[in-house]
Amino acid sequence: MSVSGLRGRVMLTFAVGGALLSLLMAVAVFAISRGYLTEQRERSAERLAAADADFIASRLAVPGATAEQALAFVDPPKETSLVLEHDGRWLSASGDEPPDLPPDSLRRMVAAGESGVLPVTVQDRPYLVAGVPMAGGSAYYEFTPAVELQATIRVLGTVLILSALAATGGAALLGRWASGRVLAPLRALSGTASSIASGNLDSRLPEDNDRDLSPMVRSFNAMVDSLQSRIARERRFVGDVTHELRTPLTTLVTSVQVMERHAEELPERSRRALSLVSGELDHLRGMLEDLLDLARAEAGLHSGEVEALELRELLANVLSVTGRPADLLDAPAEVVVPGRKLALVRAMTNLLDNADRHGGGVTALRLRVTGSRAAVEVDDDGPGVPPEERDRVFARFATGRGARGSSAGTGLGLALVAETVAAHGGNVHCGDSPTGGARFTVTLPVGEPR
Repeated sequence: MSVSGLRGRVMLTFAVGGALLSLLMAVAVFAISRGYLTEQRERSAERLAAADADFIASRLAVPGATAEQALAFVDPPKETSLVLEHDGRWLSASGDEPPDLPPDSLRRMVAAGESGVLPVTVQDRPYLVAGVPMAGGSAYYEFTPAVELQATIRVLGTVLILSALAATGGAALLGRWASGRVLAPLRALSGTASSIASGNLDSRLPEDNDRDLSPMVRSFNAMVDSLQSRIARERRFVGDVTHELRTPLTTLVTSVQVMERHAEELPERSRRALSLVSGELDHLRGMLEDLLDLARAEAGLHSGEVEALELRELLANVLSVTGRPADLLDAPAEVVVPGRKLALVRAMTNLLDNADRHGGGVTALRLRVTGSRAAVEVDDDGPGVPPEERDRVFARFATGRGARGSSAGTGLGLALVAETVAAHGGNVHCGDSPTGGARFTVTLPVGEPR
């Protein structure tokens, strides 16, 4: 199983650490507890066997008493077996030969004059057999059941295993909580970075008194300040240059218009040159207008207030104003979007002009609604846009390579569309039309202005 994300890795680290620690503690507690319980039970069995051996020895000291009689006077606990080795014979409490004899190791220990206890298994049941040496070379053995001892040890092991599992789960939850606390500043950083990426350059991280986080916060905010200043300088430069060019351009246009009124007086070659100059001036004037509009959009200086716009009506008006057939529009439902009317009209007009200029003309204009988003689709009759160029066509001064027609525009129309749509909380992308051309899709949020 793969663990993705920093938070997941922190949780896994805590869980593994908790599992190892709880396992070590469980093993240590189990070993110590099992040893202690076993030792206490062995001592108890040995003391009881020694007391019974003393009692049997006292009974054997009575004149005429037999080993069988001496064993018969002992009242052992339930399921405890008594075995006596006396005069070379093995006797049990019943007077018969015992069903099982003590282990050889214990018998050697007792023969050497030492008492001892060993665990044994008799007929698949656990016992503790205690051996005690007696006078005259006799030996006494007592088989005490160890079922309860083993059951207690098993219960202890089960409890420790469950405790280790619970500790592991607790460590994982602790890791989740700790990672949440540690990653909270990173989430704030991510949110602020996303806000900046969406165009809100005024976003900043809040100041923090944490001495470990403060340097990062200050560095991030300083970086954003520098970025904002650089972008502002670039926008001012473009705006200033464009604005300063308008005056001489207006003079040139006026002069060319005056010359055009007297074009009949000019030679044929001069008239052709005048026509070329007039066309290039119109192209330059359109580019400057687009640059001004783009600079204002990027700077957030939008004209008009945000209002509730009925998108089907707006698209119909665009077709009417631009002289395109009304039957191009396929909009089965009324859709209200918040927006600035002039900006959206300009964006939709640019899309239609782009289809006419580069795609062989508009073949369809559709309006669709999916959930809380409205989609405007513009299909053209051209060869389409290669996949590697579909993002680049929305950049400034980008003109599609390949067979997209011979008429070149300013390269700013789609950039202005992308900037306008982004300012309205939407997006635009390029794809393939089912009929073979290109399809430009603008997606906008549905609803009333906030």
